[in-house]
Amino acid sequence: MEHEQFDEALMQCIHTLRAGSDMDHAIQNLLEIIAEFHDADRAYIFEFAEDEIHMDNTYEYCKAGITPEKDMLQNLEISTIDRWLVLFEEQGEVYLNSRDGELDENSEEYRLLKMQGVESLMVAPLYSETKLIGFIGVDNPNENTYTLSLLRSVASLIVNDIQKRITLEQRVINALARIYISMYLVNIPADTQKEFNSNSDVRKYVKQTEHASEQMRTAMEHMTDAQYWGGTLAFSELTTLNERMKHCDYISHEFYSSTDKWCRANFIVVDRLENGDLNNVIYGVQLIDDEKKKELEYQAALEHALANQNEIYGELLQMQSGGVIAVEIKTNRILVINRALLDMLGIDETKKNQLTHEDFLSHLVDKKAMEKYLAVRDTLVEPYVREYEVMRGDEHVFVLCHTKLITLANGDRVSLTSVMNITENKKFEQRLLVQSRMDALTKICNRGYGEAQIEKLLKAKKNGMFLLFDVDKFKHINDTYGHLAGDKVIKMVASIDDKFARAHGGFACRYGGEEFLLVLPGYDETQALPILEEMHKEIQTTIVQYDDKEIPVNVCIGLSAYPTICRDTNILVNRADKSMYYGKKHGRGRLVVDNPAVDDMQS
Repeated sequence: MEHEQFDEALMQCIHTLRAGSDMDHAIQNLLEIIAEFHDADRAYIFEFAEDEIHMDNTYEYCKAGITPEKDMLQNLEISTIDRWLVLFEEQGEVYLNSRDGELDENSEEYRLLKMQGVESLMVAPLYSETKLIGFIGVDNPNENTYTLSLLRSVASLIVNDIQKRITLEQRVINALARIYISMYLVNIPADTQKEFNSNSDVRKYVKQTEHASEQMRTAMEHMTDAQYWGGTLAFSELTTLNERMKHCDYISHEFYSSTDKWCRANFIVVDRLENGDLNNVIYGVQLIDDEKKKELEYQAALEHALANQNEIYGELLQMQSGGVIAVEIKTNRILVINRALLDMLGIDETKKNQLTHEDFLSHLVDKKAMEKYLAVRDTLVEPYVREYEVMRGDEHVFVLCHTKLITLANGDRVSLTSVMNITENKKFEQRLLVQSRMDALTKICNRGYGEAQIEKLLKAKKNGMFLLFDVDKFKHINDTYGHLAGDKVIKMVASIDDKFARAHGGFACRYGGEEFLLVLPGYDETQALPILEEMHKEIQTTIVQYDDKEIPVNVCIGLSAYPTICRDTNILVNRADKSMYYGKKHGRGRLVVDNPAVDDMQS
């Protein structure tokens, strides 16, 4: 029966390795089969590093309820398992039946196993030809499955797959090395580095010291032309790297080398610590001489062409009332910017040559608008026309930008943008908008805008109080004192309505002739009533003077709650209206809260 189980498990392992297109996934499934066969807590593979001093837990399977240990078992010293290495040589395997019974409690092996909760284990070595490259094992296997036959068999199967992966990784490193003068894996907290590649020129300048920062500085001092020392050494400074790469995973710096070649230094994040600080980064120096020289030649030719063009068109360009800016897509460099645009943004013309495209875009108030523009700029087919709000010192200016992407004869591209100041147009539009929302006589919002605001509140499911009120006997006021006097009464009531609205975060509205609204978002009946009583009292005690006559004013107020009563504007107005007329019918000059009696009121 045991042989049948072994054969079945082995065939499962073979099938898993041969059928899996994803090697990592196949090995993970393999470990699950091994763990289940041995009824073990954990199955794993460790691989030795190239330095033959350290080892990593590269694969791990844990049964339900068992804590994974893989992340904690990285970069371990191989010396920790010196006892195992001897047993691999002598016996070809490692059995541990009892941690407490067989190991010295003061040994590093004992400490590591106890930390993981390992009481027993079985381990088989992984050999590539005659070289030991790692091991495969299980923790706390069932004592009835103490046989390494399956582990030994599987070990011989997976070595080839592991070697394939290692070979691929090495090929990747070799491929990168073709374009990098030097390339290192740098551990920032430890200030150490591992060389992937460096040529003889670099290697001879690197100090043989354990500190990566010192090695890097020494190499860069010798590699960099004197005029680029400052910038290059600052870029290569490891102590400032965390801050510089807080929000990015890649930064680069171009410099001219002491061997008369253009180079690009790069930092690339590999991983970070839990707090976000850098852990490992790739640091490499690329040779970009051909690329850079072509770029410089192109820039010089373009500048010459633009200079010649400016001889003909320069004055016309500067005479334009609208702004003009041309930006080279490849470098993001401003090629042309005229006086009108500089003036529009409040930029001193003497600083024109120091102005970058980012400086220009920084004037945009809406930073998301800038991101949207940059996202589409390089692929424009049709002209890109947008309005923007920009800052001119402390002043807000509105501009209309018309951007077109043009391709030069050599294939390089330039974005050409015309900029028109539309601030006065926008102000006019805003005045029209305000006027469309405002009641002409009272200068508070009109009925249309008031109803729109109520709709917003109801849709947002905000609670609050809603009141409708009108001037008592307003027809009598008009007939007795004249319409001009009536207008003065209307303006007085509107002013008090608006005063209380502003004081309590609401809004006032002239709903019609002598009718007004007051909306108090966030208030309930208990909170609103003292405010309304105070407003009612102020209206009653304010005497309107007209032609040496004193005109007493009173109002009747109907009060309703939203959304308690309803979520419909028309119904809400109707409920408040009924409450108001209930008050009029029962003596005028009253404040009536919506209640069942309103529904029972006889017309």
